[in-house]
Amino acid sequence: MIKLIDDLSLLEGLSEKEPYFGCLFRCAAESFSDDPELLSIWIEVDEHGNAHSFLNAGTDYLMLFSPYGIPGFETVLFVTNLISQGNIEHIECDENSLGVLKNLFDFETEEAVQMFAENRIDIPKNGFAVKDFENFDDGWKVTETAFGKETDSVKDFWKLKMVRGVLKKQSTLFTLYNGEAVSTACIRGRTEKSGAITSVVTVPEHRNKGYASYLTALCTNMLIDEHRTPWLVPANPEVQKMYEKLGFKAAKKYYYLYNIKEKEDKK
Repeated sequence: MIKLIDDLSLLEGLSEKEPYFGCLFRCAAESFSDDPELLSIWIEVDEHGNAHSFLNAGTDYLMLFSPYGIPGFETVLFVTNLISQGNIEHIECDENSLGVLKNLFDFETEEAVQMFAENRIDIPKNGFAVKDFENFDDGWKVTETAFGKETDSVKDFWKLKMVRGVLKKQSTLFTLYNGEAVSTACIRGRTEKSGAITSVVTVPEHRNKGYASYLTALCTNMLIDEHRTPWLVPANPEVQKMYEKLGFKAAKKYYYLYNIKEKEDKK
């Protein structure tokens, strides 16, 4: 049976197998646990009530993980129905899910890596002005400047997710200022053992000044001081090199799928 998550303990298996994505699922589930209309975490459970497959269904993306084997029939049917509606732009998934999706859809695939850190990072005293837990408008402004303007509804939902994440002690948003907001980094999701670092963004004209490294270090040290392992996903090989210099190590692969369409012989 596939259902909206109603028990956060069901995510423990995912968190153990996929620490980075387990944190993201936990954040989404906990942030909207009191508002089912906005809840996006679906799970398929077996006859014993154990979670088998995990799905985060956003408006234009899916995260599909099945760490114990191939996804169940109900999960595959659910995913197929969502994709057939034509709004899904990309899927992030594990190897078990990838094998099933290949039989149903045509898509382009990128292999990506998850990284973790074991130790605190030495941070030089450089006088950077950083704020946390406030001014979400400035954090959004950095993201929008870097990637382009979005609709008001996207902005409002981003702020809602961030505010709820902070209130649930799942998220921490750092914003760095150089006269104005120029760089951000976020802890978005905490489990008992891990934390996910996301949204490490610097506006183009202020890159290569050490801002992203500095904010990543702040997030890393905060999580390690909480006795959690920091996890993140680099956006590209060059960014991966930056994280390696900070002490992060490559650990797990996952897959990014895009240009998704149903196979002709499956229609």
